Formats: sequence, C-alpha cells, structure tokens
Amino acid sequence: FDGLYLRVLADTFRIALIVTLITLILGYPIAYFLASAPPRWATVGLVFLILPFWTSVLIRTYAWSVILGRNGVVNRLLLSSGVVDEPLRLLNNEIGVLIGMVHVLLPYMVFPLYAVMKRQDPTLLLASQGLGASGPQTFWRVYLPLTVPGILAGTTLVFVLSLGFFITPAVLGGGKVMMIAVLIEQQVRELSNWQFAAALSTV
Repeated sequence: FDGLYLRVLADTFRIALIVTLITLILGYPIAYFLASAPPRWATVGLVFLILPFWTSVLIRTYAWSVILGRNGVVNRLLLSSGVVDEPLRLLNNEIGVLIGMVHVLLPYMVFPLYAVMKRQDPTLLLASQGLGASGPQTFWRVYLPLTVPGILAGTTLVFVLSLGFFITPAVLGGGKVMMIAVLIEQQVRELSNWQFAAALSTV
C-alpha cells in the first residue's frame, strides 16, 4: 500500500468513528424515550424507527441527494428564512455522506440500546434518588453503567457496518469522498484490477 491507499483506509475509519459517535448521541435519547414512554407512544416510535427498513438503501440515498441538493428542501428553507445568502454545498462532500450514513444506521444503534434499557429495573433509579442522589448523579452513576452493554453492542454494529458502506458514500459523495468500499468498486469497474481489489477486500 502506498500513502494514497493508506489515507483512504484512515479516512474510512475516521468517517466510521464519526458516524458511530453521532448515532450514539442521537440514538441514546431516542432509545430512552422508547423504553420509558407509555406503550402506545413506544409502539408509534418503534413503527417510525422500523419504517425506513421498508425502503431500500439506494432509494433513501437518492432521496437525500434530492433533499440536500442546491435546490433541495434544506437549502430552500435556509434561503427563505434568511439563514444563508447562497445555497450550501451539502452534496459531493463529507457532510452529505455523514448525513446519509447516520440516517441509514441510526436504527442499528437504537435497537440494542432499547433492548438493554427495557430490561432495567426502575426501582434501582428510585433507590438511588431515595438515597440522596440527584438526577444527573443517578444517570451517570447508575443508569449509564447499566446500559453499557447496549452502548457496546450498538457502537460495534454501527462501526462495522460503516466500514463497509458503499451506496451512500458513492452517491452522496459523488466520487469525492473515497472510502474503502468505493475504492474496491473503482478498482474492479474502472481499472479491472481484480488482484488489488481482492487484497483491499481482505484488508
């Protein structure tokens, strides 16, 4: 491997870490809401969480390309509200790739967290508060440690899936965000370099 391919590998790991961190930050409160909400609201939340699985990743990715385009919904809202004076570049760069990957992978973070949170005994939290702990102390010293298995499962799942992501970086990155799966496809389709593509796949 020369420096170029090592950089692609490093960028792949960096993007996967960023996606994992963002999904954890967004997924933890969502999972907490689903685990603590009344059954009816929890069911509604789970339906909305499962709903994207009924649509292929390719269709969802192309939908994001429309939403994030120069004349897309996001830029139109920003322009009409006066937040920006000209459309933002949200496609063919890392920002668009991160948005698309987080959207696709968020449920993979929420479900392990939800499963762990749902099994927690609420009396432990009441006991902690009864012994004088404040709300933040109860969260950091009781609840969060109990949900560590869900955090580990969710982060591992999202990180591993992010490493091999292809469709979203290829479409939303526009060939300018090179991840390892995109590089493998490029080696096969454009250069017919099957040997190097096989070596990349093995790595």
